[in-house]
Amino acid sequence: MFKVMIIDDEPIIRKGIRNILNWKQFGCEICAEASDGEEGRILIEKYRPDILITDIRMPEVDGLKMINDVKDIIPDCKIIVLTGYRDFDYVQEALKLGVFDFVLKPSKIEDLTAIVQRAVEELKRQKNRTEEFDKLKKLFEQNIPVLREKLLYDLIYEIYPNGEDILARAELLGVNIADFFLLVAEIDTEENENLSQYDMNLYQFGIINTFMDVFSDSFSVVNIPLKDSSVAFILQGKDNINDCYDRINDKCNYLQELLVNCFGFTVTIAVSSEGRGILQLPKKYRECIEALERKFYIGNNSVIFYNDLSGFFRVDDYSALEKYQRLLLEAIKTGNESIVSKRIQDISEYINSLENINMNYIKSFYCGIINHINNIRLSIAQASNDKKVESINVVSLHNMINETKSLSELNGLLMDVSMSIASKINSYNTKSIKLVLRNAIDFIHENYNKQITLNDVAEHVYVSTSYLSRMFKKELGKNFVDYLNGLRIEKAKELLMDPRYKTYEVAEIVGIPDAHYFSRLFKKYEGLSPTEYRDSSASE
Repeated sequence: MFKVMIIDDEPIIRKGIRNILNWKQFGCEICAEASDGEEGRILIEKYRPDILITDIRMPEVDGLKMINDVKDIIPDCKIIVLTGYRDFDYVQEALKLGVFDFVLKPSKIEDLTAIVQRAVEELKRQKNRTEEFDKLKKLFEQNIPVLREKLLYDLIYEIYPNGEDILARAELLGVNIADFFLLVAEIDTEENENLSQYDMNLYQFGIINTFMDVFSDSFSVVNIPLKDSSVAFILQGKDNINDCYDRINDKCNYLQELLVNCFGFTVTIAVSSEGRGILQLPKKYRECIEALERKFYIGNNSVIFYNDLSGFFRVDDYSALEKYQRLLLEAIKTGNESIVSKRIQDISEYINSLENINMNYIKSFYCGIINHINNIRLSIAQASNDKKVESINVVSLHNMINETKSLSELNGLLMDVSMSIASKINSYNTKSIKLVLRNAIDFIHENYNKQITLNDVAEHVYVSTSYLSRMFKKELGKNFVDYLNGLRIEKAKELLMDPRYKTYEVAEIVGIPDAHYFSRLFKKYEGLSPTEYRDSSASE
């Protein structure tokens, strides 16, 4: 039941409102009455009504101030103001404060009934929205552990391209990573070649539980099950992280001993260098993978620290740049210049974040992107039948890249070339959209006098009905039906100028066989009936 409260200094008004309506019919009950604003404010805080019917002029307390207080205490309360004709200025102020509606005194029962009914319907809608939101919130909270795991999994495999998005989602899910080490434990599959997928998943589960038992006394541990036969663990020291290497090594050795004795399989464990912040997870994962690849020399059932690989041959890892290149090329293909600009900015920020930059490799990377962009340029030229197109002077650009002295110059060159091609693709797409729309309009003009539908037009121009409908709305500012009816009315106006045609004949000629519907439609568009329009045109 919704609670209703009445505030008015006239007892007869309160009694009338209480008795004039069948409140149970609306699912409401009168919870309290008050004769002035001061008493009303006390009762409002006590009963917290869903609907408040109140006079706007009361002794002791100004009605507008009370309304403002009510909106602070009960924001969703539906306030219905009782007022006289002379208080209309007060009503305007009340409406600005967010009252639901107002009723003039004396009021008609029909007016009050209609307003209360609307208030109840709005309260029901709000209640349903709140219930649905609470269900979604509960479901979200139940799935937070799964969502955290997925966020970290996607981040390790660099599925998220946007750092701001990662940080926002991490904060939402309560993922807080400061100083950490990343460990990857991989089952030594060479010794377990005959393991089924089920056994592999079972072993993976065993690694997680054993790891948590061994490490959780000294570290805060987050596990991330990875593909097939490995698991990643984020370790954050509960004490000083600088003293962690020996403890990690000892615990890893103990873990390996437990796994052999309890489950009969061995794991090789890679330990990254120290990381700081969630955004460094992909880099630390790449360090672990590089360490695991060295077990060819060190052997299975080992603990390999990335920092110990200094004696091995190593190359700079710029694999992340391949992802940024792919994202840039995809943006160029859409023709969206703002996204292209953002992708180039991402490339610049990533390269600037690298500790040691090999400029020769970076220049080679920019040359490679230019080659890919040139291929896109040739493709758009072919699609546009542009026989005069010349490919990008790749040799000249490569020379310019090799002669550049700074990253800002490299980004400037890349920006100019990328924007040029994105602009051409945008122009091509825009022309394509307008051509489809033009063909659709031509078809409508040729067949407006038939019973055509949006689906008929969409099939004629080889697009979906939803795509064509959006195109009409975006390009013409009206939907298909309005455009078709508007065209029919314009044709009808021309025919009505000829006295030989009767109104129903004009209707049939323009594709509207129902003369009564034609008359109503004509009046909707022109403000006159067909006969009135004909008479008016004749007199002019």
